[in-house]
Amino acid sequence: MSRVRAYLAMSVDGFIAGPRDELGWLTAERPATAPLVVGDWAVTAADGETFADFLSTIGCLVMGRRTYDVVAAFDGPWPYGDTPVLVTTTRPLVTDHATVVPAAGPIETIVASARARAGGRDVYVDGGTTVRSALEAGLIDELVVTLVPTALGAGIALFASIAGPVDFSVAKVAKYGDGLVQITLAPISRR
Repeated sequence: MSRVRAYLAMSVDGFIAGPRDELGWLTAERPATAPLVVGDWAVTAADGETFADFLSTIGCLVMGRRTYDVVAAFDGPWPYGDTPVLVTTTRPLVTDHATVVPAAGPIETIVASARARAGGRDVYVDGGTTVRSALEAGLIDELVVTLVPTALGAGIALFASIAGPVDFSVAKVAKYGDGLVQITLAPISRR
């Protein structure tokens, strides 16, 4: 059976975007005066799951409207190719991408529709509010979080306002490029 997965980058203080959805901090050049990696971690081989590898397992995406609007404004080609994308929204959705369709209703219904469209492949849930909703509903099987060694101080928090504690098993901790740590989590309970 396919899994429902999330794949996100997060600052060390828990933000997935800046206050106005800024993502430039993800690719900003780091100060050259200090090494990005020190000690044993500096000689550890990078073995994190790349976004391309992750995306190769995906048969359908469920994306929040706010996230869709940010991604649709990127320069360059549509990053999801021909993979179907369900955008959770209650507003009219105008898109240039034939694979993108609006989806409204409970997250359980939207994820079930994504599973049907995924053809046995995994479902990718993206966007802070959408990930939180799916997590609260017990729908997320795996959450891949890449920690960027930057503190933003403010922004869109991944776990802001989550309804109650959620416990996780740590499935993997990996090095992802210079200075990034990737943690693969599996939700095990909601209290």
